[in-house]
Amino acid sequence: MDYSIRPLCFSHVDLPREFFGGVPIHSGKGVSASPMIYVLVSGQDAAGVVHHYLVDAGFHADKWIHRFGFYDWEPPDTVLDKVGVRPEQIEKIFLTHMHFDHANNVGAFANADVFVQWEEYQGWLKALALPDLYTPLGEESWITSSFDRDDARVFGELARDHRLKFVGDGDELAPGIRGHLSKDGHTFGTQWISVDTSGGRYVVAGDAVMWYSNVEEMWPSGYTNGNTYKMLLTYGEIHQYLGGELDRIVPGHDTLVFDRHPSWKVGANEVAEVHVAGWDTSCRP
Repeated sequence: MDYSIRPLCFSHVDLPREFFGGVPIHSGKGVSASPMIYVLVSGQDAAGVVHHYLVDAGFHADKWIHRFGFYDWEPPDTVLDKVGVRPEQIEKIFLTHMHFDHANNVGAFANADVFVQWEEYQGWLKALALPDLYTPLGEESWITSSFDRDDARVFGELARDHRLKFVGDGDELAPGIRGHLSKDGHTFGTQWISVDTSGGRYVVAGDAVMWYSNVEEMWPSGYTNGNTYKMLLTYGEIHQYLGGELDRIVPGHDTLVFDRHPSWKVGANEVAEVHVAGWDTSCRP
């Protein structure tokens, strides 16, 4: 199955450059605007039926949009409409990890099964059960600074409804799409998603690679709930998997993805086409 890959920006945030690029290599370089992204992956089967999958789901605009000062936020129906898709057409969501900005809005996709690494899920449940001494700042304490406690309930309900799918390292999530485990990397069980296309392999990295510079400079980002050395090793794995063709990575928060691939803006937010399948046509105006 050949896939089209379209990163979709749904919001922006201004943060110090070291947050994504790393400390101290990008410290003291000021603040930059970074996109919040989920990625539409669309394939056509042998019967001619088109299937739409999403890598990550973004967050809904309740408390989180105020916590970090996000702006330009758009709901999934608005974002997906830019490429002719509706939220109810999303069949599967492949979560790279369970931080709020990647997982918090799974409820907006009523027909989608949700795929997450088992290591990631159980890691967050254990973290939530830590004694209060680990969260002296409440929800703004380090361990929950990017995790919405209410999402534990949401994922429990998904499991109840048989819509939550646990996967392991290298499992095939759909034909030609695999989830690769970065155990204890950015989070407990972050996964990066490989997608095989007629144009070769691509990697939708989520926060396994926040910015291209993480791989190009081999320098981990400044924010993590995991192990920075394991993050570095993951960069190497992705580098080797792609044979050094680093533009085949879709990073989690790098505005350069819209410079390195055909892109356009609808309103304040960007859309890119990393690959357009042979059966598909470009959505670019």
